[in-house]
Amino acid sequence: MDGFEQNEGIILMGATNLPDILDPALTRPGRFDRHIVVPNPDSGHAIVAFNTEGALPIHKATIMPRGSAVGMLTQLPSTDETSISKKQLLARLDVCMGGRVAEELIFGQDHITTGASSDLLSATELAQYMVSSCGMSDAIGPVNIKERPSSEMQSRIDAEVVKLLREAYDRVKALLKKQEKALHELADALLEYETLDAEEIKRILLPHRGPFPERQEQQEEGELVLA
Repeated sequence: MDGFEQNEGIILMGATNLPDILDPALTRPGRFDRHIVVPNPDSGHAIVAFNTEGALPIHKATIMPRGSAVGMLTQLPSTDETSISKKQLLARLDVCMGGRVAEELIFGQDHITTGASSDLLSATELAQYMVSSCGMSDAIGPVNIKERPSSEMQSRIDAEVVKLLREAYDRVKALLKKQEKALHELADALLEYETLDAEEIKRILLPHRGPFPERQEQQEEGELVLA
């Protein structure tokens, strides 16, 4: 990959679904100067957020890459929050699990990808925060563990974190199985439009509201436009 002149106009492209394990020689500056993430829409986050009590209201969903994210769901609080309830935190765990579970249901267990890794990291950190900082585990109790815990206590914390994550996974899987038709319809809409706002998502998840009147495609002077 060395030895090319800057004005020769040669573009070298490569693709991988495992960027985290690439040889560092391939990823150092000057090798591949631009990284383009190509997403698989699943948009499971949106369906979970829409159907879970305590979840933040949906603002929009997109499959357009944002840095290392292969698409994202944006949620905005309806009011200023000074504290967050356990119900709200559990809802956030569920939303984090939405992408992974949606991949499993749409593509199959053997075809899940690394795309949900950041969601799983966020969910794990949130569960640890709930257990060790907020006293939201009956097994651990109402304590805030600031210092490095003993090995016995750490094992108990780890077990509670896994329990919270597994329960969130099971809740989300049951929900998305019931909403599988909406899951596919939302994925199809994101493939077509790339970004949907809250009202458009509601029109899909509440079928009686009908299609998007503002997204009717029209031909004007030979160009395809969105009305």
